[in-house]
Amino acid sequence: MSVPTTVGAPPRTLRTSISWYLRPRHPLLVRSAALADAITVAGPKGPEEVRRLRNSGFNAPVLFDGCGYAGQDVGGPDEWAGLQRAASADRVLLPGAFVDWDRDDAQLLVRVVKQQAALAQALDATMVLAIDSHWLARRHEHMADVFREADCAVALVLAARADPLALGGAVAGLRWVAQRVLRLSILRSDHGAFGALAFGAVHASIGMATSTRHFATAAMRPHRMPGGSSRVFVRELLDWFRASEIAGWAAAGADFRCHLGCCNGAPLARFLDEDVDATWHNMNALSDFAGVVLDVNPEDRHGEFLAECRAAVAQYGLAGFKGPDNPKAQLTGWVLS
Repeated sequence: MSVPTTVGAPPRTLRTSISWYLRPRHPLLVRSAALADAITVAGPKGPEEVRRLRNSGFNAPVLFDGCGYAGQDVGGPDEWAGLQRAASADRVLLPGAFVDWDRDDAQLLVRVVKQQAALAQALDATMVLAIDSHWLARRHEHMADVFREADCAVALVLAARADPLALGGAVAGLRWVAQRVLRLSILRSDHGAFGALAFGAVHASIGMATSTRHFATAAMRPHRMPGGSSRVFVRELLDWFRASEIAGWAAAGADFRCHLGCCNGAPLARFLDEDVDATWHNMNALSDFAGVVLDVNPEDRHGEFLAECRAAVAQYGLAGFKGPDNPKAQLTGWVLS
């Protein structure tokens, strides 16, 4: 999926692309670059770690999310921009600001975006906004207008207690914004960001852990899934499930296997074993999904994405099916959007 950068070309991540959203010391950070167009490294220590990797020959395009919207200290915007450039960032991201939901103050978003856009233009950077998902669900037309008026690249981090795109109207709102805002990126997301790409966004950065697939403030009381087993992306169902759930389906007679090169037909239930890490499978399955959607003519991408979603929904609740009965809200939202 990677496309070599040519002289004079825009940053790789300002063309249709995906990255993995990973912590600086993630054991698969280097290896996984082959499955995506870039890597997004989370937290203030990202540039330092990537500079070390660059010295060892690591040359993949990299973005740095300093998580300033979460209270992480990355210094001033100028300092943070300099650290990213020293680590050969594909493009510079601002530290980030959080936009809380206020049903009575639509101008809150305007004020934050004006401030961040001025910084972005001064530093030749992309503004980073973590936004409560209610903005997408309730004020997406306003959002699109505000971002278009700002006229600079924007990276969104969606914030909610659990899945931000499970909120009624959020999927349709993301589709609306992606169709109308140029140079839009979605960071720290799940596979739903591929939907944004299909409808016009330029970049999607996908997390491998529950905490890196969306943002939640302390006030949102981050959602804690019951059980401690691995989360596994099931390609046929286009969603994440606990390994314990998949093992339960297997015990009932279901036979979910991965036939990609990462697994060679092995059953997904094996990830119930704590010594068997699901991350490499998840990356390969997500990369496969992204390829189906993105490796077509741009005008056909939204059709391919929706066709994949409809095919996945059709797998749920079949007679004799030993898996989940109903798709989750996000997948249903894409089919109905």
